[in-house]
Amino acid sequence: MEFITDFENALAKIDINSMMSMTNNFPLLLRLIRIHDDFIEGVHRSLRSSLEGICITGVGGSAIAGDICRAYLSGYELIPIISSRDYSIPQYVNKNWAVISISYSGHTAETISATRDASKRGCSLFLITSGGYIADNIRNTQKFRLPPGLKPRAALPLIVSIVLPILETLLGVQRTNLNSVSESLEQLHVKWDSICASPSSCAQLIKRRIPIFIGWKHLAPVAYRARCQMNENAKILAINSELPEASHNEIEGAATCAKHGFLPVLLRSREEDLEMKKRFEETIEIFIDNGCNPLNLDLKLQSRIQEILGYTYHLDLTSCFLADFLGVDAMSGERINQIKAKLKEF
Repeated sequence: MEFITDFENALAKIDINSMMSMTNNFPLLLRLIRIHDDFIEGVHRSLRSSLEGICITGVGGSAIAGDICRAYLSGYELIPIISSRDYSIPQYVNKNWAVISISYSGHTAETISATRDASKRGCSLFLITSGGYIADNIRNTQKFRLPPGLKPRAALPLIVSIVLPILETLLGVQRTNLNSVSESLEQLHVKWDSICASPSSCAQLIKRRIPIFIGWKHLAPVAYRARCQMNENAKILAINSELPEASHNEIEGAATCAKHGFLPVLLRSREEDLEMKKRFEETIEIFIDNGCNPLNLDLKLQSRIQEILGYTYHLDLTSCFLADFLGVDAMSGERINQIKAKLKEF
């Protein structure tokens, strides 16, 4: 089953040979696809009453979309929502579970195997892909065909626009107006050029250093996404971490940050309570006392969904600027392709 708007016209605005162009069009991609309401209602009637859990399977940029949606809905779930990044799904996932399989390319070996596993168990299966092997060879699934041509990591907003309404429907919560979110992100992009924490200026701070992206709660997967984008686009090593856990162990390594060129980047949220604000501030103070000047990134966004997607958009752009500053090709994936070739994968 396919629900796609007129991608041909939208594609004319995007240079699919440029990571910067694809990333700049994050808001456009977020509103490009809409699932029909009648399908959503059908999902609601047929699954929700007997549903025991939801498993999201995928790797790379495809999997991160699931993590982001799961973090956004944290607190609304009355059933478990799990992520699986392996060749199989956990043994406890049975026919009373829904499985959302995501592979933009359609050739991801781990996702193909895990999706077959879910199909054999009789799970209610949703498949999100642009085509490839998985689209042609997996049966008994609701298929959502994404427009091809993008780099998988640039397709995150497209994938979110499908995964999120499916999850919201299965959980029985009100659907998020992603059109409104898309418009707000476009407005934010204009403002970023006039603030000191613009993607370009953040990239200059990160240049020649190893960033440690630190998130809390719903921004923890955003920190992970930022790490991956630095890896894939800027071709640098990066680290992600999470508070409050990091203040119980990793903070002991603060004295080595300045010595080895690490840059902590703390993602701040309007949802922080007084206790969490204090933990952030104390963490920052410890870094400073140990000769490391962290980046306290506060974009002052107005809602949880704006924070999740706004920070993601901002840091995606940061990775593209960093690639330009370092003179590397953000589109390449030489080492990833090398591993696939050795494993004889697609």
